[in-house]
Amino acid sequence: MASIKGRKILGLFVDGLDVKLARMSMKGKRVTVHELKSATFAKKLEERKPVDVAAGVFEEGSDAFNLPFGGATEQILEKESEDNNSVLLGLLAQYRPGKYAIAYSISEPAIYYHFLESDNGLKGRKLKERIVEELRNLRSFQPSIDAIDSLLTEDGNLLCVVREDGLTLINYLENIKGFIGNRVPTIASIDSSDIALMNMVRLNYDFEPTEVCVIVYVGVEFTRLIFIRGGEFFQFAPILSEGYDSPSLQNTVYSRLLLEQDNLAIPRISKIILAGECHRIGFKDFLLQQLPDHDVDYLLASRLDLTPLPVEQQAALSEYAVPIGAAWKVFEAANPRVYNVNLLPDSVREGQRVFKLSWHGYLLLALIFLSTLFFTLQIQDKSRELSERQDVLTLKNSQIAENTTLMNSIGALQEQIGRYQSSLALYDTLVPGADRWSRMLTQLSHGVEDLNSIWLTDMSATEAGLITMNGFTVYRTRIPRLSTLFESSLLKEVLVQEIRSQTVYKYKIEVPALSSDGNPTN
Repeated sequence: MASIKGRKILGLFVDGLDVKLARMSMKGKRVTVHELKSATFAKKLEERKPVDVAAGVFEEGSDAFNLPFGGATEQILEKESEDNNSVLLGLLAQYRPGKYAIAYSISEPAIYYHFLESDNGLKGRKLKERIVEELRNLRSFQPSIDAIDSLLTEDGNLLCVVREDGLTLINYLENIKGFIGNRVPTIASIDSSDIALMNMVRLNYDFEPTEVCVIVYVGVEFTRLIFIRGGEFFQFAPILSEGYDSPSLQNTVYSRLLLEQDNLAIPRISKIILAGECHRIGFKDFLLQQLPDHDVDYLLASRLDLTPLPVEQQAALSEYAVPIGAAWKVFEAANPRVYNVNLLPDSVREGQRVFKLSWHGYLLLALIFLSTLFFTLQIQDKSRELSERQDVLTLKNSQIAENTTLMNSIGALQEQIGRYQSSLALYDTLVPGADRWSRMLTQLSHGVEDLNSIWLTDMSATEAGLITMNGFTVYRTRIPRLSTLFESSLLKEVLVQEIRSQTVYKYKIEVPALSSDGNPTN
């Protein structure tokens, strides 16, 4: 990877639509936070898409010639100003790519964790191959070697960090490089947001060997509890899919904290360190009410120089804990207090290496030019042949369209004939006894002119001519009046029901068959 010596580090973290940035530098042994910024993306990062990092993001030699990426530039100009590219450009436009490097963190589900009992004495690539072999038996998705890193836990187990996604931000950087010096900024590190939080705490706090601390991170879309014992990672609580705007979040986190304390058999939690959006919802005051004898506070950074920041940003530093931790790790990679987890793809590392062309490089360029000329001529010939074939295809398509029109016409006629046949069949069934229903409905319509708040839901008749009427009314007294419209009618039942908080009466009336004069038959 290109050297980051003397550069500033921009820490980035995206949580939902929120993107946070921390600009930091190191002079001597003092790390300074110069600037904290946040922005809102127009849409969420779309992960789980194939990303050809080697071919599309860091092509070999791209930085050596500073070739402009014209296609991406034209696409950006055509997009609306509020898309993700323009938001990211607004954050980075004021910085020169050669003067800074980027470290950013990703969170679940772009990464996941897996525990092994030990590292079996393995290190480096052999350990990663061992982890891949273990994961092959557990998951359908097989990660590459460069998507895996690990760290030892407090009890000697191995915590494996596996990246499945998380490279979309690199594509955005490629899209906007035409506006920031025609080059993609150096990417120093990709790590987990949970690891960045632990690094932030381990670099700022001292712990006794048996002391247990809990980091409570409240984000926009998720909440995480991380347990540290003796300054080393101890356990993750299951992630909560609730952000700071959840009305029940505080009670949920408090309940989860007590549950995990019982499950892990922790006699006492010495520190509760709050980060993320905890400051926004006043989580410290809530926890102090529930746990008055506990040490609860927002994450502090006493070992960072915060003097360039405004006072209000210094007070809300915990909101930027993840990007600060991601950037700080790059400066303190050799510090034993740092979990130096890096999930940066090897293809990106290689693409960022600075190199110079020798004679065989120029020879290769000449061959590329000649091959380009050759293939251009071939393309012209193929294009001419393709045009001729396209004309033939157009003719065939027009013939197909004509035949399709005829088929549609035939289908429409057949459908119309079917409708006529269905109508005839229906007419045959309606003609016998049709006048009986006409007389019935006429008598009913004339008889209910002065009745209100009564409804007839259905009428049915048996082969013997007995007619059954069902319906509802708001007033019970209307039912006998309806029944008396027909001679010899029988009120079979009246039921009380409630519809939309209104009491109604369901009735059932049977009417004998009507004669031609409208009276019931004997």
